[in-house]
Amino acid sequence: MCHQSVGLIARHLEEAGLPTITFTSARTITASANPPRSVFVDLPLGHTTGLPNDPEGQRRLLTEGLQAAVAIAEPGTIVDLPYRYVDDEWKANPLGWSRKRQESGASSKRSGDSRTGRSDEPQYQSDADRAAAEATPAEEQCLTCLGL
Repeated sequence: MCHQSVGLIARHLEEAGLPTITFTSARTITASANPPRSVFVDLPLGHTTGLPNDPEGQRRLLTEGLQAAVAIAEPGTIVDLPYRYVDDEWKANPLGWSRKRQESGASSKRSGDSRTGRSDEPQYQSDADRAAAEATPAEEQCLTCLGL
């Protein structure tokens, strides 16, 4: 699930009185969504609660994440956990990386990070989306979408 969506869902759950903790491997995206509590692990996307076939490591990571949740006192805090992948090659193409591709050697081509940078300007998929958003009075717009 998208890191930003998880952060936004966590905020709504907290408003309803349910404590949350999110696990992320995309720190800047998570920071922009501003979830109440989060832990960051420097692992490939899709492996935010541990690597495949490592149940002991997954339990340790989850235990430390839950301990961090209890210790976090200030909303919006992101705690860095000391978990890293064996190498940083996956970071060259984080959206195209996969365990299978790495094992086959296909990920050895460094294509760079293909994500676009963050922007404070609203982004729309079409002119019709932009027109619909602009036609909606500000007090009726979603506060999350407005970045509040």
